[in-house]
Amino acid sequence: MEISVIVPTFNNRRVLEKTLEALQTQTFPAQDYEIVVADDGSTDGTAEMVAAMRGPAPIRYVSQANGGRAAARNMGARAARGRILLFVDSDFWATPALLAEHHTHYPPELRRRGVQGRWIVHAAARVTPFMRTKEITLDFTVRRRRNLSPVHVNTRNFSLLRAELESAGGFDEGFTGYGWEDIELALRLHARGVTFEYEPRAVGHHHHVETLEGTRRKLRQSGEGAVYLWRKHGRSFGLGLFLEIAPFLLPLKWLVYRTPLVTPVVRWVLPRAEAQEWLPVLNECYNHLQWEAYYDGVFHTLRAPRRVVRAPRAEVELTGKSGHGD
Repeated sequence: MEISVIVPTFNNRRVLEKTLEALQTQTFPAQDYEIVVADDGSTDGTAEMVAAMRGPAPIRYVSQANGGRAAARNMGARAARGRILLFVDSDFWATPALLAEHHTHYPPELRRRGVQGRWIVHAAARVTPFMRTKEITLDFTVRRRRNLSPVHVNTRNFSLLRAELESAGGFDEGFTGYGWEDIELALRLHARGVTFEYEPRAVGHHHHVETLEGTRRKLRQSGEGAVYLWRKHGRSFGLGLFLEIAPFLLPLKWLVYRTPLVTPVVRWVLPRAEAQEWLPVLNECYNHLQWEAYYDGVFHTLRAPRRVVRAPRAEVELTGKSGHGD
């Protein structure tokens, strides 16, 4: 088995079905890859839908009580049999060449490599003003094709050699909320000598109709996780800048996001801009409210009793059996 595609999911049956259908129409030989659905405690009939799914590539299903995205990915990796592990989200609809494009980066006997693909917001997901602002702000991030920075790793569409994940001990399951577990793994892999490559031809569509309040809930969790990540990696100055939680930044962030200086004005403008669909204005309002939620998580975590910072997860035995039914 060359590639195991690992798809963590939680109560996303309808969109997941389309994700699996897209993974069954790959140009990569069906006998050389498998799909592993890692169900993080879904209650929406996901298991029954996966059991009824048919296609040329085998699908394996493993499940656990809800434990978070990092734990679900580790569970999927334990069940996988491929030399290469490709992680995709349950709302990621792959183009037919996705697996083949990832595979070109992994000649036999290669070590120390991971590959980041890309994604585009699906046109059918741009159905609200919030979703239509998603791509207003241009992304000027420089992503080098070779030697990609570990802070650009995102497991919505990311592959690596199974041996590298095992040697690093897997994802840190201390990340139970939204965000950062993939970058944290990439930082550890990079420290071990793994290099990352960016492959823009390994592409798919992200189909998730998000709401402002749903995104704010995730961003609050992301703020909590950012503090955990920063502390775990020694409160590094560079990482603090990247996460925008370096101590010298926090007084300004508190002033902007945690006092009534700006947010009430944004809340007043927002419904008026939504009524007129002033997308550039809405984009600024939405961005502010998302950052407000992020810093709510940051400052709450900084004030709370300190979480135990875990060492690299050598105790995660990815070569063991899953412990959940296939």
